[in-house]
Amino acid sequence: MAGLTVVTAALAGPATAQPAGEEVTPGAGAVTASTSDANVPANAVDGDLGTRWSGEGDGAWLQLDLGTAETVSHVKLAAHQGTSRQNVFELQAWDGAAWETVYEGRTSGGSAALETFAFDPVETSRIRYLGHGYEGDGEGDWNSLTEVEVWTGDPGDDPPPGGAELPSEVLDLSDWKVTLPIGEDGDPTEIFQPDLDGYSHDPYFQVNDAGDAVRFRAPVNGVTTGGSSYPRSELREMEEGGEDETEWSSTSGTHTMTVREAFTHLPEVKPEVVGAQIHGGDDDVTALRLRGSELWITKEDTVEHHLITDDYELGDVFELRYVVSGGEIEIYYNGDLETTIEHSDSTNYFKAGAYTQANCERSSPCSEDNYGEVEIQDLTISHDGSNGGSDETEAAQRYDWGTPLPISDEFDYTGPVDPTRWAVPSGDVGGTEGCWEGHDGNGRRCAKNSTVDDGILTMLGEANGDTGWLRQERDEQYGRWEIRSRSRNTGDEGGLYHPLHLIWPTEGNRLENGEYDWVEYSDPDSQCLGAFLHYPQSPTDEKEGVDLCPMDMTEWHNFAFEWTPDALVGYVDGEEWFRFEDGANEDRGNIQTMPSGHLNIQLDNFTGESGVRPAVFEVDWVRTYDIT
Repeated sequence: MAGLTVVTAALAGPATAQPAGEEVTPGAGAVTASTSDANVPANAVDGDLGTRWSGEGDGAWLQLDLGTAETVSHVKLAAHQGTSRQNVFELQAWDGAAWETVYEGRTSGGSAALETFAFDPVETSRIRYLGHGYEGDGEGDWNSLTEVEVWTGDPGDDPPPGGAELPSEVLDLSDWKVTLPIGEDGDPTEIFQPDLDGYSHDPYFQVNDAGDAVRFRAPVNGVTTGGSSYPRSELREMEEGGEDETEWSSTSGTHTMTVREAFTHLPEVKPEVVGAQIHGGDDDVTALRLRGSELWITKEDTVEHHLITDDYELGDVFELRYVVSGGEIEIYYNGDLETTIEHSDSTNYFKAGAYTQANCERSSPCSEDNYGEVEIQDLTISHDGSNGGSDETEAAQRYDWGTPLPISDEFDYTGPVDPTRWAVPSGDVGGTEGCWEGHDGNGRRCAKNSTVDDGILTMLGEANGDTGWLRQERDEQYGRWEIRSRSRNTGDEGGLYHPLHLIWPTEGNRLENGEYDWVEYSDPDSQCLGAFLHYPQSPTDEKEGVDLCPMDMTEWHNFAFEWTPDALVGYVDGEEWFRFEDGANEDRGNIQTMPSGHLNIQLDNFTGESGVRPAVFEVDWVRTYDIT
């Protein structure tokens, strides 16, 4: 077996000369796996480090069918949470009769980027990743890859960076300009295209020693722009071709920036540097800011909006991704959604580099040796159609359900839920206005337990049995719904709340009219998703039940439900997971024939008025669609 060889730059070629490297990775339809959760095999070849394949168990495999025999010499892997985990694995090739292990090792544990694993060239039509779990940040038997690439030829001739001399040889700078901390006060030096392609500056804008990243450095005594008191060595997004400044609307189209970078140096006294940001007009919208070891997402003037980690170490490479659409900014760190920020403006643009948050008044010594520094390995932007124009994890986009109806709710406000969209409990059970009896008389459902803040609906289940309940103000036969939600226990003991998304019959008689609990599980920390679809005209309450495991319900997922004259269909993260149709007999009607119903969101109390484990059910958005 080959020994462990892991690099992110160029590798030394094998002893026998090989032609230049050529990628032969197959498309999504030729990728299969022994097992997966909602993170399906196709995600490993979609070109997006923000998606992944995940399969549980020692020996879980991912197979790539090349379609024809190729002389494969190396495979590139990007591990999920690759900066803190080492995937343990074998690479196997099909020899026509059996699988042959051609490589055995592990990923580096220091990078979420693609890493190259070379072996003696082998002629094969199929390559398989055989997973043995991971080590590093704990241990586990999950096998998760964000990307896989299969290559022929000499690994040393591959396109990935390494040995570059100019920043433009590492990054595509076609649609950028760079602002440097040199020149005149209030009017720093800026380099535009086409000059930028051949430009480098030592030490403020140059390729790093390894030749695989661009180094951006800004000293505390550097020249600043007219609107800032802090120096920067930073790229600013431009129109196509890089000559004119660009701007775009956060409410029209989809705008994505993905940057793989590392903070490598902080100024003294005030150790703060911004590594990427979205700017709007004359002010910051949101930025990624390192302060000491604390890595923060800012929101306008709120520096401490969302803490990603408090133990970041200089040199750790990570991937940051902004996805802006529909008045929202979704911010991902190493593939995980960290926060969503509401923002409506038409003067936005992306920036990336080193924006040092210190100057000679706030840091010492006042010299070029006191600086902030960032290294960027990869940087891409897209608008509308490419690389982020359509989110395949949403069933509505994948299957083209059209425009959400006005009854939909993005929760872009603060306070109680919108009364034009939602009904809440009424009455005064227990002496509190806006409360009535809970599920089966257990505790109370109260209006006070469903509130909106920072773009999120939070339904609160309390230890005393008070919980939330919402009914969408729309009754129809047939429709489509998609909800982004998650849940978690916030207490340590007690009876468990049950989160649900369901269609409840307008008439209230579920034995006569049916009930569609298309998301239902019995523990907010559950690792499985359940659904229960009740037949109409069924006095004995006949139903269909399904489970999807594993599924971490404490993480954000997109849950969708389609109710048509033909069937009931459920989706998770854009993938169909159940379908039921017809089924009428002497004890029940066809499952899809509820006369009329409405969407409910519930956190049900099955315990009583005390002894319940506190929990929250969080909803990012609810979108409703017609079936036509």
